[in-house]
Amino acid sequence: MSLSLSILQIVACAATAAMTTYLIVESRERRQFFSAKAEELYTLVETVDRDLTDYFAQSYWLVAEGHSYLPHTEFAWSKLMQDSAKLRMLVGFYFASLWPQVKRCDAAVSTTVDALQQFQNNQGDESALVTLDNLVVEMRDAFDALKHAVVVAHRDGRGHPLGLRRRPGASAAQSRALRAAA
Repeated sequence: MSLSLSILQIVACAATAAMTTYLIVESRERRQFFSAKAEELYTLVETVDRDLTDYFAQSYWLVAEGHSYLPHTEFAWSKLMQDSAKLRMLVGFYFASLWPQVKRCDAAVSTTVDALQQFQNNQGDESALVTLDNLVVEMRDAFDALKHAVVVAHRDGRGHPLGLRRRPGASAAQSRALRAAA
């Protein structure tokens, strides 16, 4: 009896060790996967931010030189739209909690485009230029807030589809404050 009980204990310990090892490896792989997705999203947000800033700088220059503003034909607009679509795909699949920040960025871009068109219509109007400059700064701030939210969401585990959250800490309090501010 004691030999069969000892064998049963050994088998139970081996099964427990195997299951524990599997869960640890699976958890580590999941964290690495979502870390890679968060890095990809952050890089993409940075790229879109930089490309939009370049787009508005070049558009401003064209308008200031007396040329007409061409919203969708210049400055690699199709690449910008592809990057924007990929950004939305990553947010939709892995970081759905970031939709409010993405919508804020969309609104900032739309408002800035409207201000650029307003500046083109009223080139002599100093207030249109000041408004455009201020809106470009606000757009950059919106994208900076999105990049920060990507980092916070990844740290807190809010992007994980299974709701795997890391233990709460200072970053959880920061993310609550960020959500309250948005």
